[in-house]
Amino acid sequence: MLLMHLLSSVDLASLSHSISFPLSSLLVMADDPLKINALATKVKGIVLTVGGTIFLISVAVAGIMRMVAFGNERRVALSNMALTAAVVGLIIMLLSTTLDTFLRGVFGG
Repeated sequence: MLLMHLLSSVDLASLSHSISFPLSSLLVMADDPLKINALATKVKGIVLTVGGTIFLISVAVAGIMRMVAFGNERRVALSNMALTAAVVGLIIMLLSTTLDTFLRGVFGG
């Protein structure tokens, strides 16, 4: 719940100003397929970095939840669910990366 609260307090408007490439360049990049491929690679890198960071934070939060459970079965079960959700998210990220690599190999991207 703490993670949800932290994520809800993120200001997306200020986050868009800190991105290394301006969002207006997306329209310019749409002309050339090679530029689109480069943009997709940048976006994929950003998504994987953010997803990996969220995974690490989620595992840490689940571990802290487990440590402060003090034997309460409900809290232990909640920490197990949080850890399971983090691992499932990591597996989905890894499978999507594998699928991306496979499709780039098949279609010569």
